Amino acid sequence: MRVNISNKQLFSDVIQRMFPGFDLPEINGLTIDSRNVEQGDIFLPLKGNNFDGHQFISQAEAAGASLAFVENPIGTSLSTKQVQSTKSFLYDLVREYRSQLAYPFIGITGSNGKTTTKDLLCHVLSDQMNVMRTEGNFNSTTGAPLSLLAFDTDSDIAVIEIGANHPGEIEMICNIVQPNMGLITNIGEAHLAHFGSKNEIAKTKSALFASLPSCGTAFINLDDPFISKMNISCHRIEYSLNTTADYQGVWMDKTKQLQLHDTVVDLSAYPTSMSINSLAVYAVASELGYSISSISSRLQSFQLPEGRGEVIQVQNYTVINDSYNANLDSARLGINNLMKIACSGRKITIIGDMLELGDKEEEHHHRLGRYLVDKKVDAVFAYGTLSQHVIHAMNGSKGFYQFYSDKNVLITDLKEYLQDGDVVYIKGSRGMKMEDVIEGLKP
Repeated sequence: MRVNISNKQLFSDVIQRMFPGFDLPEINGLTIDSRNVEQGDIFLPLKGNNFDGHQFISQAEAAGASLAFVENPIGTSLSTKQVQSTKSFLYDLVREYRSQLAYPFIGITGSNGKTTTKDLLCHVLSDQMNVMRTEGNFNSTTGAPLSLLAFDTDSDIAVIEIGANHPGEIEMICNIVQPNMGLITNIGEAHLAHFGSKNEIAKTKSALFASLPSCGTAFINLDDPFISKMNISCHRIEYSLNTTADYQGVWMDKTKQLQLHDTVVDLSAYPTSMSINSLAVYAVASELGYSISSISSRLQSFQLPEGRGEVIQVQNYTVINDSYNANLDSARLGINNLMKIACSGRKITIIGDMLELGDKEEEHHHRLGRYLVDKKVDAVFAYGTLSQHVIHAMNGSKGFYQFYSDKNVLITDLKEYLQDGDVVYIKGSRGMKMEDVIEGLKP
């Protein structure tokens, strides 16, 4: 992870407050990975259970680092400053830096759709505002805080994606980032291995709302049974596709359109999950003073990030690339959307392992297999150790279903199987690299 330091003067002022009299060299960025060091960077070596970044000081120096903050004296000609804990120093640095940013921060978390919602909100708001944002998947207890060092002072608003792999991580990030507004997309079963239950996931995610100041605003998805019951101690704005709310939308499934009052937004280019994400963004942007016509126009011009449901034409068939990540909820939603697509060919699903499910991994893959049977998918190609349970659950059903331990063999068989007009839906956890299948299909 590396960030460019946008406002070097502000950064220097913060360092001086933390270390009066310290002579800060010329700097460009800050990184925690020696492989990402660029000329003039600060290298911040972090320690973990199985690694110690201090072992890579010499590589950082060779790559052109100008300074390293370290926990112990290091034999190097690189300029260093000793701190008790590099991770604590990072958090203290970001807190101080954040205190100098006067514009509002919107925190977004959730089990599914948080990155797409963040990107969609930034796309809508950037029509009239200078928007700061966390880039890519910088949403962890390290990545989210680190992102703030790239923010400048003359912006209008910041949108922060906040992720969690373990209980308590949302609270930790919020204590540093200090959001003024919060939005939780949904509560699902992502990273269930580390949480144990959806109730525990909901408890961790709810820390975003709990962190908001009394004058802050929480955006509540009433269609999620966990979010709708969360205690809110600040201003609440509700949105829903199914019940009365401050911002109520009507989803027209046949035409893939979202009705917002008298305005109809064409979302036919996106997966169905964009309906609730778009309504959430509409609620936030409206509260910030945007007109419905401005919001509608920007919703329809949005380009989905790679691997999050974008539709790709490959030769004479259609590929839906939903390969960025996977859990049972998002997989079932994607398959349900696949079966609603009108096409002249067959509906084919490529499944990779759903990871981080703990002791529920076999059960969830089995349930996914039964769901594929219920939906009458024409063909299922499964890859990865856990995906064997998907295929086992389909035994005795109609159609083609096959497990592969070799991704290249899967690609070869899939290319032979495909016919003109087919629609291929690809899903799997990030670690499975299911996007390789798409590359393998290209001529």
